[in-house]
Amino acid sequence: MGELLSRAGMTKSYYQSRAGFSLPYNTNDIEALAAALGVSPEEVANPESAPRIEMRVPASPLAERVRRLVDSQAVSESDLMDHLDEVDPAAAESARALLAAVTNTVVLDEEVLRLITQWADVPTEYLTDYTDDAVTDCTEAELELRDAMREAGASSIQFRALGEMSPDALRAIARSLRSRPPAT
Repeated sequence: MGELLSRAGMTKSYYQSRAGFSLPYNTNDIEALAAALGVSPEEVANPESAPRIEMRVPASPLAERVRRLVDSQAVSESDLMDHLDEVDPAAAESARALLAAVTNTVVLDEEVLRLITQWADVPTEYLTDYTDDAVTDCTEAELELRDAMREAGASSIQFRALGEMSPDALRAIARSLRSRPPAT
C-alpha cells in the first residue's frame, strides 16, 4: 500500500481520510490513483469494473488475524465462509486458501481482506496493512473489549457508539468487565 500511495503522491493519512469516506475524493485523486495502478480513472471510480488487485501476504500472521476476527464474532470459520460464499464465491475460496496455507506466503485478492474486515466490523487496514502498529493495537483492544462484553452477557456490540477511545482505555474497560463478580 505504501508504494502505491508514494506513486500516487499521497500520504497514508490523506488516503485513509478519503478511503474512510470522511473526506471525498476529487478528480486529481482519482487520476493519481489510476496512474499509480496503471488503470483508467473510470476503473478507479467504478471499482466493480476494475481488475482485482492481488497481493502476496504472509500466510501465518494473516490467518491468525482472520481466526481472531472469527473468534471475536463468536462464530466458526464455516460461518465466515458461508457469508463470503453469498457475497463473492471467489473471495470465499481465497479465504479458504489463506486459512489452509502451509506455505509462508499466499497470493490473495485484496477484496477478500476488505470483505472479511467489513464482516467483522474492523478497519480494513487490520488485514491489509498489518505493519501499522497503531491500527493493530486499537483493533486488538476493541476485540478484547468485544470478548469481555460478550462474556458479561452483551448480545450486540456497536463500537462506533464508543467514539474514539485509546487502546488503553478499551483494555481498562475490558479488565473492569472481567473483574466484576458474576450476577446472581
